[in-house]
Amino acid sequence: MNMNFNNFVSKAYSRSKSLRAKAFRKQSLFVALALFVAQPFVTTSCIEPPLKLPAQEVLVDMPVVITEMEVVWDIDIDWKSKWYYGWDEEDIRLWGKVEYPEPTNFEARRYYLGEMPGVLNHTNVDGFTVYGNTFRRTYQFGYYDILLWSNIDSPDQTQVVTIDESDLDEVTATTSVTRGIHVTAENDSALTALYNQPEIFYSAYPRDIYISRDMKDYDYYNEQEKVWVKHINCQLEPLVYIYLVQIILYNNDGRVKGINGDAAISAFANSTSVNTGHTSNTPCMVYFNTRLKRNLEVKGKVADIIGGKLTTFGLCDMDGFNVGSRAQYQGSRTELPNYLYYELIMSNGATQAYRANVTDQCQSQCHGGVITIEIDCNELEVGPPAEEGTGSIFNPTVEDYDELIYEIPL
Repeated sequence: MNMNFNNFVSKAYSRSKSLRAKAFRKQSLFVALALFVAQPFVTTSCIEPPLKLPAQEVLVDMPVVITEMEVVWDIDIDWKSKWYYGWDEEDIRLWGKVEYPEPTNFEARRYYLGEMPGVLNHTNVDGFTVYGNTFRRTYQFGYYDILLWSNIDSPDQTQVVTIDESDLDEVTATTSVTRGIHVTAENDSALTALYNQPEIFYSAYPRDIYISRDMKDYDYYNEQEKVWVKHINCQLEPLVYIYLVQIILYNNDGRVKGINGDAAISAFANSTSVNTGHTSNTPCMVYFNTRLKRNLEVKGKVADIIGGKLTTFGLCDMDGFNVGSRAQYQGSRTELPNYLYYELIMSNGATQAYRANVTDQCQSQCHGGVITIEIDCNELEVGPPAEEGTGSIFNPTVEDYDELIYEIPL
């Protein structure tokens, strides 16, 4: 494209971005830890008159803008009054920043539907990787669906999210099992798999995109480029959500000597649809790490706080996030309890496991938020001194995964 057209697109995008930012700041319905602010990508159909060619070039532009958590939380949640653990340089070193990162490249899957829109089965697929925010491909006249998802930047090659494309109509994302947990509840023991927490990524799924032979179906004709231009709007939305978890220990006075850092929350979905962001109906327990900080101020008191960052696909059978969506869980699995499992190392050397019900907190902020547990250490029961051979309930990686007995109700 020449400089004049680039200037036109740049000015139009900047103006759109400014208006969108102003409108977004006025919203008061969205409750979440952070927000991916969606901007449109532009599909530009480059067709030379008289529109007789069997296939045409289309330019897809995917600008991405991320709004960090402080901006979003200030809209509807005074997060600074709810999050006491903080997030210092050591937390960043261990677990990264608390943000929805901006992706650098994408996977694209184009499904050609022919002359019939609304086709459910995708058989004709063109798959490729997009580096940057634009790509140019040749399109035939007719209808297309396009599935886009962001790749995860993993410099150390430790990515745990797996994309399953065996069903072209329902691409899914899952994570791997990391270890086992042996818990005792109501005198029943069980060995339950712990899943890795997924990395944050995004998707968009514009459907029934029509590449027309009729110039009336295009937005305008660019004289400089000699092309007809068609704009199609969609949103790249997050498929993974952030929870900040804090366990506040009042009146510790040395009773809790430390922690081993292990924690997990039950009854989150084990996978999600890349097409729609709707989560699976199958619950799993997600493992994450924690850290202990001492002598922090909480509501005018001094307390020790165990804190950590948890990323998940969300609760079971839950709709994906979109701008304006309700933070309250609206799915069908309200009967599934979310339990936070953690361990404390007591002053006598004993390691004790605890479980807290955080169901209401998870369901009231189903697209991410702050989960808080408050404990008066004066009421903690201290078990017998640690004996040789005792250890964590969070067992090492489980080899015989197929033989596990699941405690979580399905």
